[in-house]
Order: sequence, then structure tokens, then C-alpha cells
Amino acid sequence: MKKFLRPGSWILPALFLLVGVSTFTLSGCHAGSAELPINEDSVRPHAISIAEAAMLTANFRNTVDSLSKKCPQFKDSLRLGYSEAFNSDTYRILLQQKDSSGQLAAGIRIYYGLGKDGQVKLVMVPYDHNGNDILHHLISVENKPVPGVSPAHTEALTVNGAQAMEEGQHCPTYCPPAPDPLQP
Repeated sequence: MKKFLRPGSWILPALFLLVGVSTFTLSGCHAGSAELPINEDSVRPHAISIAEAAMLTANFRNTVDSLSKKCPQFKDSLRLGYSEAFNSDTYRILLQQKDSSGQLAAGIRIYYGLGKDGQVKLVMVPYDHNGNDILHHLISVENKPVPGVSPAHTEALTVNGAQAMEEGQHCPTYCPPAPDPLQP
């Protein structure tokens, strides 16, 4: 029994045990590397075929073009565009917001907004499981310059008030490369 309790003989087994426990414990701590679970039952009602999506987007483009021809002032006062794109980080930061009870956002609500230049804009906020908007401060720049963003917009990122997401990439200007069944 004395040879098992020699001074220093416990260090190597304890080290192996510590490394093993740490490996199993920390293996799940790689934020962002694992895929988020998806409840297909909640997604199923929203899925449509690309053919239907192409028809819907073509109908929209045709209506906008027709209105622009019939009412020239419409084109100058209400710039609709064909699409607006946001990077995946925009969606992730919204979906990571928690409501007052600590639950993650249930989804993203998209409001339609209108800029001073007549550009229709998508304004996104997270919402909770009861349908209430979750209005939090989402991101700060803390006096860091933001390329391509006006100083007034940068100032809005430095305050601690509630924020929403906007300023997607509008098409026309930033459109997917052809051929794309959803674009002209």
C-alpha cells in the first residue's frame, strides 16, 4: 500500500484525469461552431417552391414598374427596389437577444420603413414567444469609425438606447449575379 502513496506518484494520474474532464467539459464551449437546432414543424408553413418565389418576385417587379410608368411621381417618391440583403451576423445578433424572462428571441419581425430619400427600408427587431418586440441595445462602436456609415448613424451606435437593424444591401445596386430565378 505504501508504494501507491509515494510522494509525487499521484500527480500523473491526476493530470490525466484533469485533462480528460476538461476536454469533455469544454468541448461544447465553441460558440458558433455547432449548428442551431431547427424545429422543422415551425418552418414548414413558410416554405414555398422556387417557382412560386420567382412568380411572386416577378409579380412585384412588374407592379412596381407599371406603377412607375403610370405615375412618374411614384418612382421619385417611393423607391421600392427588388430585394434587400443582410449578412448572417445581423440575424444572429437579433436571435441571441433575450426577453425579460431570459428566453431567447422567438423570431425576427420586419417593419417597413421609409428613408428621407424615398427608399423603402426593412427594419428588423427580435420578438419574444408572446409576440412582443424585444428592444435592447444591440451593438456599440465606441468611437470606432464605421466604413460607409454616416457620422449620425455611427452616433446612434454609441448610445445605450434600444436599437433595431436596418441598412441592408438594396437591389438594384447590389443584386445577386445572374442567372437567378428571383431576379430580373
